[in-house]
Amino acid sequence: MLQEIFPSLFWLRSPQRAAATPFTYVLRRPSGNLLLGTKENLSSFTDALESLGGIESILLGDRHHALPHSAAFARQCGVALTASDIEAKALRQAGVEVGNALPHARAQFADDLEIIPTPGHTRGAFSYLWTNGMRRYLFIGDTLVPQEGAWEFYVTRPNRAEMLRTVQLLATLKFDVILSNSFTATPVAWLEVTSQSRPRIFASVLERLSG
Repeated sequence: MLQEIFPSLFWLRSPQRAAATPFTYVLRRPSGNLLLGTKENLSSFTDALESLGGIESILLGDRHHALPHSAAFARQCGVALTASDIEAKALRQAGVEVGNALPHARAQFADDLEIIPTPGHTRGAFSYLWTNGMRRYLFIGDTLVPQEGAWEFYVTRPNRAEMLRTVQLLATLKFDVILSNSFTATPVAWLEVTSQSRPRIFASVLERLSG
C-alpha cells in the first residue's frame, strides 16, 4: 500500500510491515513520479504505483539499495536505476545494472530535485533534496539513521574523515523534513525540523565523529 506521509510524498510499505524492512518513498510530481529505491522487492506494488501515475525514475542512495530484482523491476516499469558512477560500478560487480550512472558531483536532477554527494557510509553515496511547494525534503539514505530520538551512523574508521565532511555539508542545507530509508530506523524514518532544531541534529553527530 501507499501511505501519504506528507503532501505528495508517500511511504511504500506492506500492510504488515515486517522488521528489517527498508523505508521506500515515492515523490508524486507533475513532471513524473520518482521512487527512492531500496532493495525491497517492489513487484507486488506495481498496481499501486500505476494508480499514482507510474514512475519516471528510480533513484538509489548507494550500493546497499538494490539487488538484481531491483533492476528487473525498473525494466518492468520502463525506467532505469539511477546512482552515482561509483555506486553503479559496485552494483555492476554484484550483478545489478544501473542504467543511469551519474558523476559523483552536486547537480540538479530536475528543477525541483538536487543531487548531493554524501560519501562516508559508502564512497559514492547520494542524498536528494526535493522542493515541493514551500517545503524542502532531504532524503539521506543510510548516511544518518534516526533511532529512538538519536541519530546514528555506520562508517568504518578509515572513512570517518569523509563522513565528517559530509555531515558538515549537510549542516549547511536548509530543509523542513529529513528522511532516512534504513531498515534500522525506529520508530519512523523521518523527522520534521525547524530552523532551531535542525542544527542540533548535526551538532551531536559531529561531536561523536570528531571524538
